[in-house]
Amino acid sequence: MKKAIIWTSVIAVCVFLIGLEADWWSSTDNDTTIPTLSEADGEDLVARLAKAEAAQGVCYGWAVESGSGKPVTSGSSRGIGVSADTCDDYAILISTINYTSASSESEDSASVRVKTSTGLPHLASADLSRVGVDTATLLEEPTTATAYGALALPLLLAEKGNVEPMEPEPAAAAPTAPISRPGSDFAATHSGAIISLSIFGGAALVGLVIGFILRRKRGQEG
Repeated sequence: MKKAIIWTSVIAVCVFLIGLEADWWSSTDNDTTIPTLSEADGEDLVARLAKAEAAQGVCYGWAVESGSGKPVTSGSSRGIGVSADTCDDYAILISTINYTSASSESEDSASVRVKTSTGLPHLASADLSRVGVDTATLLEEPTTATAYGALALPLLLAEKGNVEPMEPEPAAAAPTAPISRPGSDFAATHSGAIISLSIFGGAALVGLVIGFILRRKRGQEG
């Protein structure tokens, strides 16, 4: 019995060490925090949108929300934290990001829409996808993708013919990297760990059973 306990302990230590090496126990995917803009980036975005407003007479804004509807960051050509819908003519890009923990069966999700004032055309998600703002980029870099989409609004509205075109401001390239966040399905994400634990756990259980049988046999022989 003592040998079985020793072997069980050895196997458990081995599994733990393998898990550390394979990063099974990492809690990285449990982080559901949505990043926000730095003060410098926010001011730069406001300045660029302000130039578009001066040229076209439309207030442009952005907003990032969590899946629960809680605001993460917002602003407009009128300033950080100032909504563009305080103007008569406005266009606001609103993205909703929902990150889930590794133990959740739900997947991360993202959506984006544009809210415009009466008289301005509707901009669909397909319009935003053409400039690189889609689910993949929003999940990878939510705030950066939202800011990039807001900067694209003046060009998209000019394309529709409702405002005068303007010279595009040089901006950071749209994020195009694939999603690096692993899926939130625990079984899918940690399938290797689960399989290995099942194997080692099964071996440990067999060891305990064998140890119990041998001990009982010796007791009967004695």
